[in-house]
Amino acid sequence: MAGISKRFEQLLYKVSIKKSLQTIFITLFILPVILVSTFFIIYLYNTMLDWERENVKTSMKQTEEVFNSTLKEVQGFSDRIYLNKQLQDILLHEYTDIQQLYDDYASLSFLENYLLTFNQISNYRIYTDNQTLLDNSFIVKVDESIKTTQWYISAINLKGKSFWMLKKDEYSKKEYVCLIRSLCSSKDSRFYGVLVVNIDPNNINKKLLTSIFNTAIFVNNQMVYSAFDNFSQEDVKALNSFVVNYEPDISKIAKVKFNNHRYGIMGESIIDPDRTILEFVIMYIIPMRELISATMKVLSISILIIVIMIVLSIVLINVFIDYLNSRVAKVQYGISSVVAKNFEIPPSIGGNDEFENIYENLFKMSVEIKSMIEEIYLQNIEKEQLATKQSEISFKMLSTQINPHFLFNTLETIRMKSISSGQKDVATMLKLLASLLRYNLSVKGQPVPLVQELEAVQNYLNIQHMRFEDRISYDIVTMCDVNDFMILPLLIQPLVENSFSHGLENKVSGGFIYIFINIEETDGKKILNIGIKDNGCGISSVGLAELNGQLEKDEENLDSTHIGIANVNSRIRLFYGKEYGLSIKSVIDEGTEVSIRIPV
Repeated sequence: MAGISKRFEQLLYKVSIKKSLQTIFITLFILPVILVSTFFIIYLYNTMLDWERENVKTSMKQTEEVFNSTLKEVQGFSDRIYLNKQLQDILLHEYTDIQQLYDDYASLSFLENYLLTFNQISNYRIYTDNQTLLDNSFIVKVDESIKTTQWYISAINLKGKSFWMLKKDEYSKKEYVCLIRSLCSSKDSRFYGVLVVNIDPNNINKKLLTSIFNTAIFVNNQMVYSAFDNFSQEDVKALNSFVVNYEPDISKIAKVKFNNHRYGIMGESIIDPDRTILEFVIMYIIPMRELISATMKVLSISILIIVIMIVLSIVLINVFIDYLNSRVAKVQYGISSVVAKNFEIPPSIGGNDEFENIYENLFKMSVEIKSMIEEIYLQNIEKEQLATKQSEISFKMLSTQINPHFLFNTLETIRMKSISSGQKDVATMLKLLASLLRYNLSVKGQPVPLVQELEAVQNYLNIQHMRFEDRISYDIVTMCDVNDFMILPLLIQPLVENSFSHGLENKVSGGFIYIFINIEETDGKKILNIGIKDNGCGISSVGLAELNGQLEKDEENLDSTHIGIANVNSRIRLFYGKEYGLSIKSVIDEGTEVSIRIPV
C-alpha cells in the first residue's frame, strides 16, 4: 500500500497542481459516480419495466374478465334454450295440420325477446331435421349439405356439450365466433336439433373499448376483435402471421418488429381447451416506445440529475483549481519579481491561507533586501496602483419560444390537475384542445385522411359546445365512407371557425352548425362535397354575389372577415385545379352554407 502511494506521489510530482487535482477528482469522484450511476440506472430501468409489466398484466386480466363474462352470458343463454320445454315439444312434434303449426309458432314470441335481452348476441339458429316444420329466422330445416358439415357432426357427437368455433352464417354470409351445442329432450334425451349462437362483434368491441386499450383477440390465428383502430391492414396481416407460432405467455413481454415498428406483446389463452375446438388468444399489443415511455421519462430525469450533478461538480472543481492557480501565480509573480530585482511587490495577496503566509514572508524578505541596497540605489520608485475595474454587462433575457412538446406536456399537466380537483369539464376541454393543437402543428401541407380532419373539427366543435353550452350545437353527417378519402389539411376548420365568429356570434340560443359529406357525380366525374351550414345572421344578396364573384376569380384581397375563406379557396384551386373550390349560399337572418368541392 505504501509503495502504491509513493508511486502515485511521484506521478503527481511530474505534473502541475491543476492536472494533479483534475486527476485526483476524476479518479476519486467522477469514475465512482459514473460507475454507481450506471448500476443505479440499470436497476431503475429493470424496476420500471417490471412495473410496466405488472400494469400490462392487470390490463390483460380486465380484458379477460370482460370477454369471459360475454362468453358466460352466451353459455347461459344456450342453457335457457336447451331447457325450454315448449320449444322441445314443438321441435319434436310431427305436424300434419298447418294451422296448428302456425299457432305453435306464434307461441314462440319469446325467441325474438331473447335477442333484446341478450344484446351481445347477433343472431341464433336452431337447426332441426324435423321436415314438418317451417323455416323462419330462428328455426332452420337441415339438408344433406348441413348434415355433412363438421360442426353439425361434432355437435351431435358431443351430446349437448357446448363448444366454440369460427363459422360463417348461411343467411347473413358473415363470419362469427359462435357457440354450438346439440339439443336433446329432457325426457328421453332424444336429439331434436343443433343450436348455433352468433356473438355480435360490435358489442364485444364496445366492451373492450370501455375496459382496456391496445387489446386484441385472435381466433384460430386471426384477429377478430380489437380495442384499437391504429393498425393498417398490413399490420393486421403481420400480427396474424406472428400469432401462428406465438405461445401465449402473460409472464413476459415479447419484443417483435414488423413494418418498421417495434412492439411489445403479451398474450394469454382465455378458454379452457377442453371446452372448445377453437383457440382464443387475448393479446396486449403496444409500441415499445409507448410501453417504456414512463420508464424512459424516469430514466431521463435520473440521468439529467446525475449529469447536472457531475457538470456542477466539474464546474466547482474547476473554479477551485482556478482559485488555487491564481494564488500560486501571485506567489510565483512575487518570487519572480524579487529575483528580477523588482522589490516593489504588493504587501499582500489577500486571504488567510498558507499562500498568504508564504507571500508575507516573501514580502518581508524583499523589504529587507531593498533596505540593504537602498544606499547604493537611491531612487524613487513610485508605487503602481493596480486597479481593476469591472465593466458592467447588461444581460437581456431571451424570450424562449415554447415548443409543441413543452406545450402539450403543460396542457396534460393542467388536465391531470383538473381531474384531481374534480373539474372534469376543464380536463375534457384541455384534452380536446391538446388534440386539436397537436393536429394543427403536425400537418405539413400534404393531404391527410379525411377522418383525421373530421376528428380535429369535432374536437374544435366540442370545445365550442362546452364554452357556449346550449347556445351552440352541431351535427356531422357522413353519407360516404370517410376512411377512403385524403384531403388537404385545415380546409374544414377555418370555415367552421368563420361560422362561429361571423354567423353565430350574436346568437343567444339555438345556434347550430351542420356538417355533411357526400359524393356527387358531375359530367362523369365523382366530386367530394363537404358542406358547412349554420343558422346564423346570413349574408345579404349583394354581399353574397360580390363574395362568390371574388372567390370565382380567386381574388385574395378580401376584407378581414373573409380572409380564412379566401385562403381555403386559393389552396384548393392551386392544389386540385381551377374548376374546384368553394361556393357559398346564404339568406339574410336565416344562415349560410359553404360547400367545398374537390375531386375524389
